[in-house]
Amino acid sequence: MINVSICCNDLKQTNILNDFFKNFSSSNHLKYKLSKYSSFDHLVCAPPENLDILFLSINLNNKQSVHDINNKFKLLYKNLQIIFIPEIMDFMLNGFCLKDFRYILMPLKYESFEDEVSSCLNDLKKPKSATGKSINNIFQFKNYEDIDKPLVVLSGISTNSILFIESRGDHCLIYTPSKCVKKEYRIDQLEKKLCPSTFFRCHDSFIINIKKINKLTRSSVIVNSKIIPVSEKSFKTLKDKLLVMLKII
Repeated sequence: MINVSICCNDLKQTNILNDFFKNFSSSNHLKYKLSKYSSFDHLVCAPPENLDILFLSINLNNKQSVHDINNKFKLLYKNLQIIFIPEIMDFMLNGFCLKDFRYILMPLKYESFEDEVSSCLNDLKKPKSATGKSINNIFQFKNYEDIDKPLVVLSGISTNSILFIESRGDHCLIYTPSKCVKKEYRIDQLEKKLCPSTFFRCHDSFIINIKKINKLTRSSVIVNSKIIPVSEKSFKTLKDKLLVMLKII
Protein backbone atom coordinates (compact mmCIF):
# COMPACT_ATOMS: atom_id res chain seq x y z
CA MET A 1 0.00 0.00 0.00
CA ILE A 2 1.35 3.40 -1.04
CA ASN A 3 0.28 6.51 0.90
CA VAL A 4 -0.23 9.51 -1.39
CA SER A 5 -1.17 13.13 -0.64
CA ILE A 6 -2.13 15.96 -2.95
CA CYS A 7 -1.62 19.48 -1.61
CA CYS A 8 -3.08 21.99 -4.03
CA ASN A 9 -5.32 25.07 -3.67
CA ASP A 10 -6.78 24.59 -7.16
CA LEU A 11 -9.63 22.07 -7.09
CA LYS A 12 -9.43 21.50 -10.85
CA GLN A 13 -5.74 20.56 -10.66
CA THR A 14 -6.42 18.35 -7.63
CA ASN A 15 -9.09 16.47 -9.56
CA ILE A 16 -6.75 16.04 -12.54
CA LEU A 17 -4.05 14.57 -10.30
CA ASN A 18 -6.62 12.32 -8.67
CA ASP A 19 -7.74 11.01 -12.08
CA PHE A 20 -4.13 10.56 -13.19
CA PHE A 21 -3.35 8.46 -10.15
CA LYS A 22 -6.44 6.32 -10.67
CA ASN A 23 -5.33 5.59 -14.24
CA PHE A 24 -1.75 4.94 -13.19
CA SER A 25 -2.68 2.63 -10.32
CA SER A 26 -5.05 0.67 -12.54
CA SER A 27 -2.40 0.19 -15.23
CA ASN A 28 0.30 -0.79 -12.75
CA HIS A 29 -1.80 -2.82 -10.27
CA LEU A 30 -0.92 -0.40 -7.49
CA LYS A 31 -2.80 -0.20 -4.20
CA TYR A 32 -2.78 3.23 -2.64
CA LYS A 33 -4.42 5.48 -0.05
CA LEU A 34 -5.01 9.10 -1.08
CA SER A 35 -5.43 12.19 1.09
CA LYS A 36 -6.06 15.75 -0.13
CA TYR A 37 -5.08 19.15 1.28
CA SER A 38 -6.28 22.52 0.08
CA SER A 39 -3.22 24.48 1.27
CA PHE A 40 0.32 24.07 2.54
CA ASP A 41 -0.76 25.36 5.98
CA HIS A 42 -3.48 22.71 6.07
CA LEU A 43 -0.89 20.02 5.34
CA VAL A 44 1.55 21.30 7.97
CA CYS A 45 -1.14 21.55 10.66
CA ALA A 46 -2.60 18.10 10.03
CA PRO A 47 -0.03 15.92 8.24
CA PRO A 48 -0.97 12.31 7.47
CA GLU A 49 0.39 9.57 9.71
CA ASN A 50 2.13 7.85 6.79
CA LEU A 51 3.22 9.37 3.52
CA ASP A 52 5.21 8.00 0.57
CA ILE A 53 4.46 10.40 -2.29
CA LEU A 54 3.48 14.06 -1.96
CA PHE A 55 2.24 16.22 -4.83
CA LEU A 56 2.84 19.79 -3.70
CA SER A 57 1.65 22.84 -5.62
CA ILE A 58 4.16 25.60 -4.97
CA ASN A 59 4.82 29.28 -5.63
CA LEU A 60 8.55 29.58 -6.25
CA ASN A 61 8.49 33.23 -5.16
CA ASN A 62 7.33 32.15 -1.73
CA LYS A 63 9.64 32.80 1.22
CA GLN A 64 9.49 29.10 2.06
CA SER A 65 12.29 27.61 -0.06
CA VAL A 66 12.08 24.30 -1.89
CA HIS A 67 15.09 23.00 0.05
CA ASP A 68 13.52 23.95 3.40
CA ILE A 69 10.27 22.19 2.50
CA ASN A 70 12.11 19.09 1.33
CA ASN A 71 14.29 18.90 4.44
CA LYS A 72 11.42 19.41 6.88
CA PHE A 73 9.23 16.74 5.30
CA LYS A 74 12.12 14.29 5.03
CA LEU A 75 12.47 14.56 8.81
CA LEU A 76 8.83 13.53 9.20
CA TYR A 77 8.83 10.81 6.55
CA LYS A 78 12.15 9.05 5.97
CA ASN A 79 11.59 7.82 2.41
CA LEU A 80 9.16 10.49 1.24
CA GLN A 81 9.15 11.35 -2.48
CA ILE A 82 8.01 14.92 -3.22
CA ILE A 83 6.80 16.06 -6.64
CA PHE A 84 6.61 19.86 -6.81
CA ILE A 85 4.01 21.46 -9.10
CA PRO A 86 4.68 25.08 -10.12
CA GLU A 87 2.95 27.28 -12.66
CA ILE A 88 4.92 27.37 -15.91
CA MET A 89 5.56 31.16 -15.93
CA ASP A 90 6.71 31.08 -12.31
CA PHE A 91 8.93 28.15 -13.20
CA MET A 92 10.53 29.90 -16.19
CA LEU A 93 11.47 32.86 -13.98
CA ASN A 94 12.40 31.06 -10.76
CA GLY A 95 12.72 27.37 -11.58
CA PHE A 96 16.46 26.92 -11.04
CA CYS A 97 15.85 25.91 -7.41
CA LEU A 98 13.90 22.87 -8.66
CA LYS A 99 16.56 21.42 -10.93
CA ASP A 100 17.63 18.88 -8.28
CA PHE A 101 14.07 17.87 -7.41
CA ARG A 102 11.13 16.15 -9.05
CA TYR A 103 8.52 18.41 -10.58
CA ILE A 104 5.73 18.56 -13.15
CA LEU A 105 4.43 21.78 -14.63
CA MET A 106 0.93 23.19 -14.90
CA PRO A 107 -0.95 22.61 -17.12
CA LEU A 108 -0.57 18.99 -16.06
CA LYS A 109 0.19 16.30 -18.63
CA TYR A 110 -0.20 12.59 -17.96
CA GLU A 111 3.12 11.67 -19.63
CA SER A 112 5.09 13.90 -17.22
CA PHE A 113 3.04 12.62 -14.29
CA GLU A 114 3.71 9.00 -15.27
CA ASP A 115 7.46 9.56 -15.60
CA GLU A 116 7.81 11.22 -12.20
CA VAL A 117 5.60 8.75 -10.32
CA SER A 118 7.45 5.81 -11.89
CA SER A 119 10.73 7.36 -10.75
CA CYS A 120 9.33 7.77 -7.23
CA LEU A 121 8.27 4.16 -7.10
CA ASN A 122 11.68 3.00 -8.25
CA ASP A 123 13.18 4.83 -5.26
CA LEU A 124 10.54 3.51 -2.90
CA LYS A 125 11.14 -0.10 -3.92
CA LYS A 126 14.53 -0.16 -2.16
CA PRO A 127 13.36 -0.16 1.50
CA LYS A 128 11.21 -2.87 3.05
CA SER A 129 7.54 -2.43 3.82
CA ALA A 130 6.07 -3.03 7.29
CA THR A 131 5.27 -6.64 6.38
CA GLY A 132 8.89 -7.32 5.45
CA LYS A 133 8.13 -7.63 1.75
CA SER A 134 9.93 -5.50 -0.77
CA ILE A 135 7.66 -2.79 -2.16
CA ASN A 136 8.83 -3.92 -5.58
CA ASN A 137 6.80 -7.12 -5.07
CA ILE A 138 3.56 -5.25 -4.38
CA PHE A 139 3.25 -3.60 -7.78
CA GLN A 140 4.78 -3.52 -11.24
CA PHE A 141 6.02 -0.37 -12.97
CA LYS A 142 8.52 0.87 -15.51
CA ASN A 143 12.18 0.51 -14.70
CA TYR A 144 13.99 3.81 -15.16
CA GLU A 145 17.78 3.86 -15.20
CA ASP A 146 19.73 6.44 -13.23
CA ILE A 147 21.40 8.52 -15.93
CA ASP A 148 23.46 10.59 -13.46
CA LYS A 149 25.88 7.93 -12.24
CA PRO A 150 29.27 9.45 -11.37
CA LEU A 151 31.77 9.31 -14.21
CA VAL A 152 35.40 9.94 -13.36
CA VAL A 153 37.31 11.32 -16.33
CA LEU A 154 39.95 13.19 -14.34
CA SER A 155 42.05 11.54 -11.68
CA GLY A 156 40.48 12.12 -8.26
CA ILE A 157 37.57 14.25 -9.53
CA SER A 158 34.05 13.07 -10.33
CA THR A 159 32.36 15.06 -13.08
CA ASN A 160 29.20 15.21 -10.94
CA SER A 161 31.08 17.31 -8.37
CA ILE A 162 32.45 19.89 -10.81
CA LEU A 163 30.89 23.35 -10.54
CA PHE A 164 32.92 25.10 -13.22
CA ILE A 165 36.34 25.13 -14.86
CA GLU A 166 38.51 28.20 -15.37
CA SER A 167 41.28 28.44 -17.96
CA ARG A 168 44.65 29.78 -16.87
CA GLY A 169 46.61 29.52 -20.11
CA ASP A 170 48.32 26.12 -20.28
CA HIS A 171 46.46 24.78 -17.24
CA CYS A 172 42.97 24.89 -15.72
CA LEU A 173 41.46 25.31 -12.29
CA ILE A 174 38.61 22.88 -11.58
CA TYR A 175 36.20 24.03 -8.89
CA THR A 176 34.06 21.68 -6.77
CA PRO A 177 32.02 22.60 -3.67
CA SER A 178 34.93 21.65 -1.41
CA LYS A 179 38.12 22.36 -3.34
CA CYS A 180 39.90 23.92 -6.30
CA VAL A 181 42.21 21.60 -8.23
CA LYS A 182 44.88 22.60 -10.76
CA LYS A 183 45.13 20.31 -13.81
CA GLU A 184 47.69 20.46 -16.61
CA TYR A 185 45.08 20.53 -19.37
CA ARG A 186 44.08 23.29 -21.75
CA ILE A 187 40.42 24.17 -21.57
CA ASP A 188 39.70 22.87 -25.08
CA GLN A 189 41.13 19.48 -24.05
CA LEU A 190 38.83 19.30 -21.01
CA GLU A 191 35.87 20.42 -23.07
CA LYS A 192 36.27 17.31 -25.28
CA LYS A 193 36.36 15.02 -22.22
CA LEU A 194 33.12 16.28 -20.67
CA CYS A 195 29.50 15.43 -21.48
CA PRO A 196 28.08 18.21 -23.73
CA SER A 197 24.57 17.87 -22.30
CA THR A 198 25.88 18.76 -18.83
CA PHE A 199 28.92 20.95 -19.43
CA PHE A 200 29.01 24.06 -21.60
CA ARG A 201 31.76 26.43 -22.74
CA CYS A 202 30.01 29.69 -21.92
CA HIS A 203 33.11 31.83 -22.40
CA ASP A 204 36.61 31.39 -23.82
CA SER A 205 37.91 30.97 -20.27
CA PHE A 206 35.07 29.07 -18.59
CA ILE A 207 33.21 25.76 -18.76
CA ILE A 208 30.19 25.46 -16.46
CA ASN A 209 28.17 22.55 -15.16
CA ILE A 210 24.66 23.46 -16.39
CA LYS A 211 23.07 21.53 -13.52
CA LYS A 212 24.79 23.78 -10.99
CA ILE A 213 23.50 27.11 -12.33
CA ASN A 214 21.64 29.21 -9.76
CA LYS A 215 20.80 32.20 -11.95
CA LEU A 216 21.18 33.31 -15.57
CA THR A 217 21.42 36.79 -17.08
CA ARG A 218 22.38 37.87 -20.60
CA SER A 219 26.00 38.41 -19.62
CA SER A 220 26.63 35.99 -16.75
CA VAL A 221 25.59 32.97 -14.72
CA ILE A 222 25.85 32.43 -10.99
CA VAL A 223 27.23 29.08 -9.88
CA ASN A 224 27.67 28.54 -6.15
CA SER A 225 27.74 32.34 -5.57
CA LYS A 226 30.46 32.81 -8.22
CA ILE A 227 29.61 35.17 -11.11
CA ILE A 228 30.85 33.67 -14.38
CA PRO A 229 30.80 35.62 -17.66
CA VAL A 230 28.71 34.40 -20.60
CA SER A 231 29.77 35.53 -24.06
CA GLU A 232 27.16 37.10 -26.30
CA LYS A 233 27.50 34.33 -28.90
CA SER A 234 26.98 31.63 -26.24
CA PHE A 235 23.91 33.05 -24.52
CA LYS A 236 21.18 31.61 -26.77
CA THR A 237 22.71 28.10 -26.80
CA LEU A 238 23.09 28.15 -23.04
CA LYS A 239 19.52 29.32 -22.58
CA ASP A 240 18.24 26.51 -24.82
CA LYS A 241 20.29 23.92 -22.92
CA LEU A 242 18.85 25.19 -19.65
CA LEU A 243 15.29 24.96 -20.97
CA VAL A 244 15.93 21.38 -22.04
CA MET A 245 17.38 20.53 -18.63
CA LEU A 246 14.41 22.13 -16.87
CA LYS A 247 12.03 20.19 -19.16
CA ILE A 248 10.41 23.28 -20.64
CA ILE A 249 11.30 22.28 -24.21
